[in-house]
Amino acid sequence: MKKKTILWKFFLLLTLILGACAPTTFSPPTEIHITAGDDVEHAVIAVDTAGRSHIAGVVNDRIVYYRTLFGEPLVKFTLALGGTGANWKQYNPDITVVNGLGGAYLTWVEQRGSVDKYACYLQIPINPPIIGDWDKSCHALDSSNHTTGNVWVTARGSKVYAVYDRAYTDKVRTAELWYKVISSTPAYAGRIDWFTERFETASIYSLDLGIDSAGFLHVGYHYNWTTGGPPPYSERLELRSNCSTLADGQMDQIWVILDGNAVDEDIPVSLTFYDEGTTQLVALAHTNEPTDLNKIYVETCNADGCAAGTRYFRPVDPPGDWDTFSVIDDVEIQGIGEEVFLGFIGDDNTAPTGVEQVYFTNAFDTALFYDPSDGSATYKYDLEITALDTRPGATGGTRAVISWAESGLLTTTYFAHGFLAPVVKFSENNCLDSLASVNIDSNGMYLAGVWDACGDTWFTTQAWTEQLPLILK
Repeated sequence: MKKKTILWKFFLLLTLILGACAPTTFSPPTEIHITAGDDVEHAVIAVDTAGRSHIAGVVNDRIVYYRTLFGEPLVKFTLALGGTGANWKQYNPDITVVNGLGGAYLTWVEQRGSVDKYACYLQIPINPPIIGDWDKSCHALDSSNHTTGNVWVTARGSKVYAVYDRAYTDKVRTAELWYKVISSTPAYAGRIDWFTERFETASIYSLDLGIDSAGFLHVGYHYNWTTGGPPPYSERLELRSNCSTLADGQMDQIWVILDGNAVDEDIPVSLTFYDEGTTQLVALAHTNEPTDLNKIYVETCNADGCAAGTRYFRPVDPPGDWDTFSVIDDVEIQGIGEEVFLGFIGDDNTAPTGVEQVYFTNAFDTALFYDPSDGSATYKYDLEITALDTRPGATGGTRAVISWAESGLLTTTYFAHGFLAPVVKFSENNCLDSLASVNIDSNGMYLAGVWDACGDTWFTTQAWTEQLPLILK
């Protein structure tokens, strides 16, 4: 799924090996096409438990779907839209998968000849229909209301949630934020936040979401709000869940983390889960920039029962020389067991020659503080993080992996780094026209991704040599 949003991202993909003892390789990078010569843009990816990659993107204002193991298509098609011409378009895809043979769930936004935007979803099963063609149509997330264009989807096990907003009458700002369980028959929905009930409207800067081990949805989001006045707006950072709901399904587990204007609106929030003994916690990372000393916070609370006494504001303890000046540009967290791993892009140098670096640490114990970019004098972009299991026969268990892009303005190079593992350089592009589009995903020991290189979307994945088709060996 697209992990954090509103902004299209600038780079990447990786494919990394954490266990040197396991005989592994990577599938050759494959350019993704639905028809020969087309250009797939804004690609997103989800990996299932069998290692299949489910990819969605956009070709000529139409959502496309592409399923593969090692690059060659298993299934590919373009979704239907009932007209052509101005304002007939589909965009903003997101994708997730369910365990077993449940297949993929895809969400997107479409316009049907006007400025009105509709939130759509589609289940794409593993097996094709016995009679007829694949379903390629929009199933409405909200049949009687429009969206501003905010639509996400996530899954855990066999449960799938979509999150979407309802537009205010101006069709620009958000009146309500909703969730819908689209893996249930029938699907059912409830509000996350009802802004207009408080006589407010909102504009969402960023949002991240996840499902806890009990199947409840948690949504962390940063937004500005107003009761009708012009900018500057007030801002809030909130964490909500349907662990507790009102009679109509509206989320009633609510934590207003911050109500002010210090949170950096350009850096998306990042959400994850971790354990403290037998208690599951949810964590939300963000940055705070009241002065020239930018700070990272990882706010945590009990996943079930996020109430006073279980809520903690946890500032990340940086190295000692970050105590007078710092700039933070991107933050990602990943919980694994009782640890929360933190990756960020930042700079502690006030001099004009200061260059931001990539850092990797344990959010709650920064004694091991890595700079995997190793002081390189390049621009750093598009940090990503995921959890990856080592392959059978390798050591290390589940580890966090970060990846990022570095640009010297003439070339763009992509790197990956597993905690306590070496840095891997996995691609280099000699062009300047790459789009701001990337996505990476993992499932168990499988890792795959799609990225834009010189205007084209490419794919690769981890694989054992013996798994690759003979033509690729």
